[in-house]
Amino acid sequence: MALREIDQVPPRSALSTFISLAGDRDVGTYTREDAKLFVHHLQLRGNKTATIRRRINSLSAILNYAYAELDLDKRNPFTRLIIRNEGQDASKRGTYTNEQLKDGYDKAIASGSQVKLLMPLLGETGCRLAEIVGLELRDINMENELIHIRPNSIRRLKTRNSERTLPLVGYAKVAMELALEQAVEKYLYPRYLKDGTCRATHASNALGKWLKRDFGPPTAYDTLSGIASEPLDAH
Repeated sequence: MALREIDQVPPRSALSTFISLAGDRDVGTYTREDAKLFVHHLQLRGNKTATIRRRINSLSAILNYAYAELDLDKRNPFTRLIIRNEGQDASKRGTYTNEQLKDGYDKAIASGSQVKLLMPLLGETGCRLAEIVGLELRDINMENELIHIRPNSIRRLKTRNSERTLPLVGYAKVAMELALEQAVEKYLYPRYLKDGTCRATHASNALGKWLKRDFGPPTAYDTLSGIASEPLDAH
């Protein structure tokens, strides 16, 4: 089975786990029992049902692609697969107060750490993590204090409507100036690029570790994307 355009870590991880359980066999021989074994394995590992559903969807898409390419008339074993108690383990996302945000932004700016600078960049622009981590330098216009969120060679956007231009003000402007000092070649965050793709998950893990240590449970992805209704004053 070839992943071709699917070049993200979660689908590859799901496929690797599934093959380790069911074996690297002819794609037409995988069964419903193999799919159920995969789900049971993820449950034993403590994965939340939302994560399991995403892994199922990834494998379902891969198998559908393989069936189409090989012209196989076969029911996908991951179709309508039931996950017991699905959604009941979802936890409510937390939020940061303005005081916590300002404290975090100040610490990020003072540290100069590119990873920590993601906090004000995300919180004050409302961008998704991959949108910032995957920025090319040509997408950043400090003269006019703007960033252009658009697809490029290392990452796509979530939807067609995700392409947009955003102002850099307050903490976001200061954080971007500091982040640019550490940028290399044509990318803002080259440390999270590998094999020509943006590894936003690695950035999320690094930022989340710091946030959890200093500010408690809320995570970068859960609470910083679109959290600030108005930019906080950096001065």
